[in-house]
Amino acid sequence: MNIPDEFGLFPFQRFTADELRHFFVWCAAHKVSDVDLTGGSPVSVSRFGRRVRCSSATLPTTLMSSLIDELFGREVVPRVLAGNPVDRTIQINGDASGRYGLKRGERIRLRSHLIQGTSGAEEKAVSITMRVIPTEIPDILSMNIEPDLLEAMVCKSGLGFVCGETGSGKSTLCSALYRYIMDNFPDAKIVTYEDPVEYILGNENDLLPPHQAEIGRDVVSFAAGLRSAVRRNPEIIGVGEIRDNETADAAVQAGNTGHYCLSTMHTKSPGETLARLLGLFPPVIRDSMAWAVLSLLQFILVQVLVRTNDGGRKAVREYIVINDELRDNLSGMPHAEWGITLMP
Repeated sequence: MNIPDEFGLFPFQRFTADELRHFFVWCAAHKVSDVDLTGGSPVSVSRFGRRVRCSSATLPTTLMSSLIDELFGREVVPRVLAGNPVDRTIQINGDASGRYGLKRGERIRLRSHLIQGTSGAEEKAVSITMRVIPTEIPDILSMNIEPDLLEAMVCKSGLGFVCGETGSGKSTLCSALYRYIMDNFPDAKIVTYEDPVEYILGNENDLLPPHQAEIGRDVVSFAAGLRSAVRRNPEIIGVGEIRDNETADAAVQAGNTGHYCLSTMHTKSPGETLARLLGLFPPVIRDSMAWAVLSLLQFILVQVLVRTNDGGRKAVREYIVINDELRDNLSGMPHAEWGITLMP
């Protein structure tokens, strides 16, 4: 198959699974962040925050089921058609023949979300949204993290939050932090619970590679993962996202038992993050949990990606390091005012 070097329309011919695998590799090579495949619609991608059409023809609705079977497994289509969205990660590996344009030892991974709905004139159209996961974890020292923030991020216990909207680089930053800790503190034990597993954190030189569990495949929920984690004696527990009371409570318990729990939330500022976190707890226990959170919280970082003049994107961050002075200040006011106090 003749794969174009330049970015533009991809030469789809029959929309086979192998053709799509070539396309995914091409997307990774051209720094595409997201791929959208919907029956009855053209293939489109997001590149540097801009939506681009990548096929001259539409993706036939009649092919979607067979493509999903080949790419994700036969158990996925029945679940999607029954109204259950499905998350999956697929990996494409290279070999000696250079299949799909990847050499032996090379790989690409894509995080995928599948759901049924109406798209244009097509009813019950299956839509697949795919996030291209870079295989190389960036060096956190190359990410221009402020020194006081990095010091707070490499802590021994408590709670830390990396926040932002979808596609803001939260997973990349967390993965860079895990890798930095492994490289500088090789005896640290890291366990993560992700939905789904994105970056592969371990390498062959690790004394104990991070153990990564996927929600829905390896463990039923983030909360269940956290309850398991405290029995495994890790130094660091990574939680893909805190979005419910059960997970928030388990994270606090993990912090109280001397673990460092790193997680994310979809928030736009440190103040909003703290207010939303406390709002997850029922009113009857919110007061006591607020003080527990305050005693454990180490930092809140919120990141956005903004476009640059050269067409790329760069990270812009707002953060709060929770030091003793700030804790004393917040402890002198009702917890309902903490979020507002942290607002810029």
